[in-house]
Amino acid sequence: MPGDETIEYTRNETGQLVTPEFIAFLQQTLSGKLAAAEEDDDLDPDVRALAEELSVIHLPEWQSRVGRKLAEPTVTSIKQATRVAEYLVKRGVRVHPELERIRWVPTPAGPPGAFDTGAHITPDEDGNWPSPDPETFYDLDDIDVRQGDEGLWSATHPRGLSFEGPTKTDAYAGLVELLRDRINEARTSERPQSAMQKAVN
Repeated sequence: MPGDETIEYTRNETGQLVTPEFIAFLQQTLSGKLAAAEEDDDLDPDVRALAEELSVIHLPEWQSRVGRKLAEPTVTSIKQATRVAEYLVKRGVRVHPELERIRWVPTPAGPPGAFDTGAHITPDEDGNWPSPDPETFYDLDDIDVRQGDEGLWSATHPRGLSFEGPTKTDAYAGLVELLRDRINEARTSERPQSAMQKAVN
């Protein structure tokens, strides 16, 4: 019929038929960066920049002035981030990247942004932002191994990985292998980006 639109579907890995828009929506949801609504297309750049900062906030470990830990790293968000950003911009608040003293970076090959505590980095003495080695995110010292009620041993890592085994050693070794795989995956995915950055520069 005239006026009818043909909807294009693609088949995903599991055989389901989905639209490209749905796939894009899922990717944006998992990354913690939902696309702005169409009515936000005309947003003031200052409002947009601030709203992006407020939509998902990755807070670092919080310490007192004497270095005592007050809170673990966490992820939070502000509902109605665009509305809050508009208000704050009217109050004179702006994002000034040149004043940035700390920056959040996602865990390489880690969970989606909205669930990732990632890591916070600071610039070096020349003002350059370092690229942390994936191994710093998957530190073996952070492994915790405990025996469960049913006798199995469970090794867990704060980056969301775990492994169960019949012995403490098996659980630990299994998790170390998972961490090794994750580190290798992260390093492999970094190489093409580094090559592209060199080509651009």
